[in-house]
Amino acid sequence: MRYARLLHDYHWMKYKSRTVTPGWARSMPSAPETVPLFKSPKGGKDDLKLGPAWTAYIKGLNSGAAYKFIMSPPAGWFNKNTNADTLSFAGNIVQVKGIQNGSALVDTFNLEDSPPDPARFNFESRPDLVHKFTVITKQGNIVNPADGKDVYIFVIGRRQMYIPLNRLEFFPTLPAEITIKSTTVPWLLVKDAPGSVGRVIGRVLPLQKFTVEEYAPQGTYVWGRIKKGWIALCWYPKVGTLRYFTSWQMKTIPTLPPKNVT
Repeated sequence: MRYARLLHDYHWMKYKSRTVTPGWARSMPSAPETVPLFKSPKGGKDDLKLGPAWTAYIKGLNSGAAYKFIMSPPAGWFNKNTNADTLSFAGNIVQVKGIQNGSALVDTFNLEDSPPDPARFNFESRPDLVHKFTVITKQGNIVNPADGKDVYIFVIGRRQMYIPLNRLEFFPTLPAEITIKSTTVPWLLVKDAPGSVGRVIGRVLPLQKFTVEEYAPQGTYVWGRIKKGWIALCWYPKVGTLRYFTSWQMKTIPTLPPKNVT
């Protein structure tokens, strides 16, 4: 499987935002930056009646205020009724299992399965399945919904789900050759595991070259495994601090970082 990030409007449209396309309601200065998940490469969204267990999982992923927002139609996930639309939001990550007729078959939860523990499967640990709500303004700025709240959903279907390839930016193919930047930091820490749980085991220096063998997305971060250990490829702890410490880079920025994560 390969990782890919869902493109923002200004990457695949002729406009900065869907809110300035012809026919869009002028009264809406911003809109949920939704990306549909289809039942087949030919299209066709689904809507899903989530049972008590999956509803409890949503509650476990969100704060009380965020849960109230996302469960209230037409917030962006539950829209025309109390069923969840098969969709995600731009800036999030998916795992692509295959390509068929111009669409990517993506990994999702299955409606028939039991949901996992939100303490273990959440945006920080599995950003390929648990996604963050994004909103785009007329100017093309990415913001949070509901007065700045961090709101989470998950990608789910009752069958295989597809996203058109023109809505995706794939991670660079592995193995990926990279160079540590000379103008960003005096050195880059190497850890024995990705993320905050990793123990620092060394440093790499500017202009050194390495080969990335594996990716580990965590929240708005992307970690890469090189021979020496794990290094940060995409570092995004707070709004306005997005950094790429190596030559590895993507045009699609992640969702806004959660406010309670450093």
